Amino acid sequence: MSVRDDRMARAGDYVLGLMEEAERLRAEADMATDAEFRAAVDLLSNRMAALDDTAGRDPVPEGMWTAIEARLVEADADAATAASSAGRSLSSAPVVDLAARRRQTAWRPALMAASIAAALGIGYLAGTTFSPRPQPVVVVVLDTPDAVPGAIFEAFADDTVRIVPLQDFAVPEGKTLQVWTLYDPAVGPVSLGTLPSAVPAVLRGPDQPLPRADQLYEITLEPAPGSPTGKPTGPILVKGFARRPPG
Repeated sequence: MSVRDDRMARAGDYVLGLMEEAERLRAEADMATDAEFRAAVDLLSNRMAALDDTAGRDPVPEGMWTAIEARLVEADADAATAASSAGRSLSSAPVVDLAARRRQTAWRPALMAASIAAALGIGYLAGTTFSPRPQPVVVVVLDTPDAVPGAIFEAFADDTVRIVPLQDFAVPEGKTLQVWTLYDPAVGPVSLGTLPSAVPAVLRGPDQPLPRADQLYEITLEPAPGSPTGKPTGPILVKGFARRPPG
């Protein structure tokens, strides 16, 4: 992975709230001195706002907004602590209002999860707060070849994957989008299913091991109704490596 890819992956973890507390504080400290990392966080924060456009009109589960408001209150409290700690360790660095930045970014993971929940009728926040549905085992941000987020996956223990596209991929006539994962190089890429277009969807793949951190997921453009070889043959539209949600 290149330095640029590593920076974008780290920025994605920060924006999605996938960092543990110590990692998050280090990332916020780095934003005070690393202009490129700060720009990557800002870019992904703006890109992830596209999730708002994926939200459908399904009824919001009872208690959802109360839970989100509670998370935001906790985030504000964390912001004050983070700003105080970071201020002591960066006394000689350029002055950056970390509390303000935290208030601007801390809400995004909760609202992005809420957008996913609204779009798919599920979601990390909904599942962990007030729904009996299971949590995802891993979460994946899939990037385009230009390192722009193109889709978000949630992979579950029952071999299902919930997908929220962030890009409107062109699918010419006679083509289809095919979703793949690579859990074992000896087995090779395994198809999780196909999509006729870039729409939120749930796919159930074949029986496979429990998803793990750093497992590869990707979407390719294949001849309809799917790859003729059972392996990817078309161009890779997006790909990414899985991360485990904290907790």
